[in-house]
Amino acid sequence: MAPASLLAHLRRAPVSVTTAVAAVVLVVTARVAHAEPDFPHHPPIALLATGAVVVAVVLAERSLGPLRTVVIGTGAPALAVLVTLLAVTVGQAAGEAHAEAAAGEPLFAPSIVATALFGAVSAALPVQRRRRVRAVLWTVVLTLVLFAGHGSDLARALATLFGTVAGAVVVHRASSPATTTTGATPAAPRNPRTLVVGALVALGAGTLVTLVVPAPDGVLSPFADAMSDRATFVVGLLLLGSAWLVQRGRRAGILLAAGVLVTLTAVVSDVFLIEPLSDGAVQWHGLSLDAVEWQVTLLGAWLVPAVLLLAVVLLRDRLVRGRFRAAAACGDDYLGMVRRGDAGSLGHMGTWQGNATWTDPEGRGAVAYRVRADVALTVSDPACATGDRVAVLAAFTAFCERNGWVPAFTSVHEPVRALLVAEGWTALPVGVECLLDLDTFDLRGKKRQDLRTATNRADREGVRDEWTTLDALDPDRRAQVEAVCSRWAADRRLPEMGFTLGGLRELDDPEVRLMLAVTADGRVDAVTSWLPVHEHGALVGYTLDVMRRADDGMPGVMEFLIARTALRAREAGLRTISLSGTPLAVHDDAGPLVARGSRLLARVLEPVYGFRSLQRFKEKFGARHEPLWLLVPSALQVPRVGRALAGAYVPGLRPKHLWALRQAHVSAAAERAGTDARS
Repeated sequence: MAPASLLAHLRRAPVSVTTAVAAVVLVVTARVAHAEPDFPHHPPIALLATGAVVVAVVLAERSLGPLRTVVIGTGAPALAVLVTLLAVTVGQAAGEAHAEAAAGEPLFAPSIVATALFGAVSAALPVQRRRRVRAVLWTVVLTLVLFAGHGSDLARALATLFGTVAGAVVVHRASSPATTTTGATPAAPRNPRTLVVGALVALGAGTLVTLVVPAPDGVLSPFADAMSDRATFVVGLLLLGSAWLVQRGRRAGILLAAGVLVTLTAVVSDVFLIEPLSDGAVQWHGLSLDAVEWQVTLLGAWLVPAVLLLAVVLLRDRLVRGRFRAAAACGDDYLGMVRRGDAGSLGHMGTWQGNATWTDPEGRGAVAYRVRADVALTVSDPACATGDRVAVLAAFTAFCERNGWVPAFTSVHEPVRALLVAEGWTALPVGVECLLDLDTFDLRGKKRQDLRTATNRADREGVRDEWTTLDALDPDRRAQVEAVCSRWAADRRLPEMGFTLGGLRELDDPEVRLMLAVTADGRVDAVTSWLPVHEHGALVGYTLDVMRRADDGMPGVMEFLIARTALRAREAGLRTISLSGTPLAVHDDAGPLVARGSRLLARVLEPVYGFRSLQRFKEKFGARHEPLWLLVPSALQVPRVGRALAGAYVPGLRPKHLWALRQAHVSAAAERAGTDARS
């Protein structure tokens, strides 16, 4: 790095740069190789802790400022070490066993600084993200205290507490009514699944910790004394596995957790209670501090898994996820809320077959969704009034958590994105919607030349537009519409996409309008379908869904149909026409990495689904662009949600289709080569 660049970074983030340089020096000189007392013979752990310090300092300086970062990063650990030293000294004087074991042990470790700063930074996070960060942080800290039990573990826990309190004080003082965000999503109620999963993770990880830390002395460390190392390792892994299954709402996780906890409770009780009583080894030694403490430790050793077992059994119905059943058709409640509320231009897609409907218990709104791989994928914005959107989002999120599903708000618009991002959700651009403002739409101007050409050609060739519904067609005309749509789908090398992309089945809806291109001899040349868009009880526009053209259809017939639909809608007093969303289209708010990935995926799928060609086609109408977003609770859940989306859009995708995709690329390349040769 150039000196000028280093100085610039130093001015912007002096604490972060200084910490990073110091960490590099310490690593190079091997001064941190054994800095973590719990893992003195594991240099990678010390390196990981040093890296955590750097990350914590960077985050703290960004959210709290350099001065507060220095004060909290040095003050909280120093105070924690002093309090721990005082507690060890007093306990040693009183003859307390754990204090005597901790006497002379190093109390400071780099991870103490990291946990103190992470605790402070959490105060500045949105509610949901703050809860997740603190849950992970305290699970790690308390696991080490209860199982390793060294003086540095107590100091780490105290530093985390002091840092969290200090961060809360700083953030509270920095907040003011003028800067407080209003309209944020209310925090969802705490889910018992989170507490049970945290306890299982702590118990499983702590059991494994006793195998690697020297002389574990925590109050729950007797687990290691009651079993062999191999059994301890197996129990730890099984507890972690059961936690993963319970988090996903699996009944198998509850059965596995119950089985392991029953076995663990029985083994610990037998080793520390039944056998000593049977052998006559239990004798009265008075009420000395050591005797009472030892009995409490043994009691806790079997009482903790017993209490956790009781919690798993009593909460089993709330831990198991609900079964998803797709609706054959949406209910009248959802249709009514779509009409009365503000579900956006894509709201009618929630009525399609395969979606289920969640209705707010208080009647404020509804959400259409479908579940794939334990991910609840919503269909556009919630159907509710704008003022109720906050409460509906929170209630649906809580509903998903109770069922063990990851909520993923799909193809939502900017207002929903703003609400959820304010609560710490991760937003990813998934496409662009093209909207025509009918008040200003006409066929004049150079940009609309293609539309005028298509309209004039239709007039010359006697092609007329027909505004109708599928039910209103006579049997012959209906058969022609079905033939055009079916032939188009049959020509695809990959399965037809679904979820938010309709097909022939979605035309059979009295709410859906068809705009047909009919030739002079009565033959259907092309088909488009239009979904109604309601707002506050009134029809305000239509959204384009299906576009199908006969093999020998008139060139420009789609431009003709869309232009005629827009003009008809304007004459009817409607406000807008949506050309629907184009998947993988990149908009200005997309980051460079996401934009590059979207363009790459669109290029790969172009010969089959033609997303890039579709976007170029829509540009002819001079529409304004509105980004569509995917919102997930955490960035860590993006891969899981991505797999669920792929399964929802192309449920019939099989490995054989990869070969078909390759063949499509070969055919497209050959066609381009032939075109170049002719030109």
